[in-house]
Amino acid sequence: MSDAVPVAAVVLAAGSSRRMGRPKLLLTYRGRPLLVRVVEAAWEGGCDPVVVVLGADADRYRPVLEGTPATVVENPDHAEGMSTSIRAGIQALPEDTRAVVILLADQPFIDAGTVRRLREVYQTTQSKIVACRYGEVVGVPVLFDRALFLELLVLDGDQGARQVLRTYPRHVVTVEIPPEAARDIDTPDDAALLE
Repeated sequence: MSDAVPVAAVVLAAGSSRRMGRPKLLLTYRGRPLLVRVVEAAWEGGCDPVVVVLGADADRYRPVLEGTPATVVENPDHAEGMSTSIRAGIQALPEDTRAVVILLADQPFIDAGTVRRLREVYQTTQSKIVACRYGEVVGVPVLFDRALFLELLVLDGDQGARQVLRTYPRHVVTVEIPPEAARDIDTPDDAALLE
């Protein structure tokens, strides 16, 4: 894929880790905090810039991101739902951004290869949406063309990007990944998977 096509990443990392009971993005997998792993996956997968949207526990996460290629944005409205973090991330992108990959910070098994495949499929198919498919689920990480940025900006409440996929099913192409690669870490039981 030509580096002339600017594809950014927005990492959603504003949640409160309520079910974990502590700031979960500080948990480590293969020696790296979850938050750093997702930034590295996005960057090594060819995304630039990598915008990380913080909210709850921002003061704990900021120091962890020092020395990474992350551009940090704080979402003061994070308690109002995921849509507010998507909006904050999209608004922080450079004007020449042609597409964005949206990633969740608590999916530590997503790697640079997955991000790269999303970008390559976008380049070759010119599709407006390139999403990961795992089992029956079509979802994040997901790439959106700039033509759909407005749709992302007007999401409301706790709606994630999946709402846009439902609205424009004919524009969606998928990249298959194993269901275990898409696993997110929400509870202490999930955290045991990191060992």
